[in-house]
Formats: sequence, structure tokens, C-alpha cells
Amino acid sequence: MNAVFTSSDKSIAETFGLVSKKPKYRYRLVDFKNERHRTDVLRSQTKCNIDILPDGIMVFGEFTTNEPMIPVMKDEIESITLIRGKEVIDTFYLSPMHVLSKLGVPNRISRYASILPWEYKIGETRIIIKCKDYQLSLITSGNRYENLLRSFRKEGYLRHLDVIKKPSIEVLDYTSDTGLY
Repeated sequence: MNAVFTSSDKSIAETFGLVSKKPKYRYRLVDFKNERHRTDVLRSQTKCNIDILPDGIMVFGEFTTNEPMIPVMKDEIESITLIRGKEVIDTFYLSPMHVLSKLGVPNRISRYASILPWEYKIGETRIIIKCKDYQLSLITSGNRYENLLRSFRKEGYLRHLDVIKKPSIEVLDYTSDTGLY
């Protein structure tokens, strides 16, 4: 049975979220260089998503109407560089995150107990994929670093993977003894 939808039916479906919306992009393609090391302006600065598969990496985005994706085959990949953003911890005395950190709980767990948004920040994660003919540079939220690292290792990219971690910075340190009691 074929259903015919009127324009009012479509607007009702859109109102209640029954129609698929535009995809939520989690990455940004910052730079795309071809084999002559020239930047492709049409593909640069485009929102996109990536799928890490055992046979390659698929980059989906709105690059052009003719090319909605960039396939990167596993045998073409020379190296993958995963750069973790700088971690900034700026807690106040007796905040739950500060107390958990002093008890020895790792920051990746104690950050969920932060009360104020600036207590724990992490810079953007950068992914650089170098192939024989081109190079892709992508950025994403710093909180996706662990999931990306796990996905690359799970799908067999360990020999291609180069991990760089920027140092973490504790802005306020309450462990020093100043004698002000």
C-alpha cells in the first residue's frame, strides 16, 4: 500500500521529530592536501563524520553534491597521528573533583564530579591521516580522544597509529604549605 503524504502531514511529522533531520556532525575537516601538497579549498573547513572500519576509514560530509564521502583504504594509509588536546584542571578547594583527585581517583573519572564548567577542560583532538596521494586533518572535541584511540586499536590500525599527548596543567594547586592556618 502506497501512502500519500500532504504538506500538512509532513509539517506535523517534522514537528514531532518523526522525519530524519540533518545529521549531527562531530568532526571538522580542517585541511585536505592532494599529492601535489595543495590544499583543496572545496573540502577544507567542512563538517563531517568518520567511520573507522577494518578495511579503511570513511569520511562523510557535505563536501560537494557529487562527492558526499572520502574513502581512505587501509592499504593506502602511511600513518595516523592522533593528538590529544591540552588538559586544564582548575578546581577550587573542597570541590568534589578536587577531593576525588586528592584521594587518587584519575582525572578522567573525577571530571564527572566537577560543579563548575571551567574546573575541567580539554582541548580539541586532532587527527592527521597521511596517505600515499593525500593528507587529511580533522579536529573534534577533546572528550572523544579515548573513544577514537580505542576504535583505531580495535579495528587494527595499531601499526599506523602515532599518539601524541599534550601535557595536563593544574592551574590551582592547594597542596603547597603556605603557613596560613
